[in-house]
Amino acid sequence: MYYLFKNTYPFLQVNSEEHDEVEKHNALWSRKIPSDVQQKVRASEVAADKITVWIDPLDATQEYTENLRKYVTTMVCVAVDGKPVIGVIHKPFTKYTAWAWVDEGANVTARSKYSSSAPKVIVSRSHAGKVKDFIEDAFGNHTVIIPAGGAGYKVLALLDPPGEDYDEADIYVHITFIKKWDICAGNAILKALGGHMTTLKGEDIDYTGSEKNEDGLLASISLDHKALVHRLSHVEKH
Repeated sequence: MYYLFKNTYPFLQVNSEEHDEVEKHNALWSRKIPSDVQQKVRASEVAADKITVWIDPLDATQEYTENLRKYVTTMVCVAVDGKPVIGVIHKPFTKYTAWAWVDEGANVTARSKYSSSAPKVIVSRSHAGKVKDFIEDAFGNHTVIIPAGGAGYKVLALLDPPGEDYDEADIYVHITFIKKWDICAGNAILKALGGHMTTLKGEDIDYTGSEKNEDGLLASISLDHKALVHRLSHVEKH
């Protein structure tokens, strides 16, 4: 995917978690746009120097090695002036693709109901134990904590993907460092649907410059995001 973007649009800034130097360097986009996308979005032009593309060719790498395929996704995000605008999360083993374009359209929707009083909180499998006390201090001992792999999967768990088998979560929390190619696509999709993804402090994430997001993240949709930030801000990380 890295070379597909770079060869088709050589002046774009493309950041990818992995790209093999011996990949086919002559890969080019055919410029064919799927009909369902064309029906929902309008073409627009943006200066190349305003765009940053973030690619994660294999999200949930650890889970992939454990054959936990439901967590595995491939993600692409287009940010304009550091703001996530287009997000694509693809599940290679089920062939399902969720996409959204802010202010244009999407092929995925939010669920009809979410809870902030006794929320189901989805967190990383790798540090579910560490985050448990932090989450319970903020939301109470009856909070359901869902350990899962892959940032892309966790965002889809907040939504209502048709025909897909997912954990259902109300909030997605990550308390440690995370790379921007892990979260940009999900951020764009949530934003397009009226949701939010911020740092734990409630700050928007800037998708330019460094690939590092140092301040954790909080993602929600159809909830009072500022109120969630406030509850988390009064808790010490364990």
